[in-house]
Amino acid sequence: MASEKNQDPGKREQILLAAQQVFAEKGFKGATIRGVAEKAGIASSLIFYYFKNKTALYEAVFQSFFDQLEDLVRQNLSLDLDRLGQLRQFLFTLTDYGKEHRDMMRMLLREIIDNGHLVDKIAQEYFNPLFEIAVQFFKDGKREALFREVDALHYIHSFIGMNLFYFVAEPIVQAAGTGKPYSAEEVERRKIEVWNLIRSSLT
Repeated sequence: MASEKNQDPGKREQILLAAQQVFAEKGFKGATIRGVAEKAGIASSLIFYYFKNKTALYEAVFQSFFDQLEDLVRQNLSLDLDRLGQLRQFLFTLTDYGKEHRDMMRMLLREIIDNGHLVDKIAQEYFNPLFEIAVQFFKDGKREALFREVDALHYIHSFIGMNLFYFVAEPIVQAAGTGKPYSAEEVERRKIEVWNLIRSSLT
């Protein structure tokens, strides 16, 4: 594996995106480096130039996802808006992100269901810091008389559920009458409906 300074960031991202698709479909055990290489349209040997082995690639996919998610959180919390405005903008941004990373949503859910080797790391290193930010956000909103009292832990789980399940449940959503659940029109409708639920539950 080459040092990161000698790697092409674009090629590395290409591999990570292909790996998302393969891991989402096959799971960690079923996925292969050959399958990722075929999806990315490159030679298997090139993947080893960027990642030591399948485990390192798998972990890098999650690291990249949660790094981007943390950036989204911090960017939206820095907006010059009140907390309701920040939360609304974060929800809309997260919805767009979920739409563009549906394979990552499936991959995350599969890892949790399989109780994979990264579950503890995801909980401790990725989710816990984001939970701490969110809990403080709701406390500050309550102190500023913008939010009513909520159980932050359960509220955050509900928030995640509303924004995760939709992007891993396409057959169910379609069966319920939404023919193209990830079309631009339906995603915009999704944003508004979820926001109305969140706003009414907080104020």
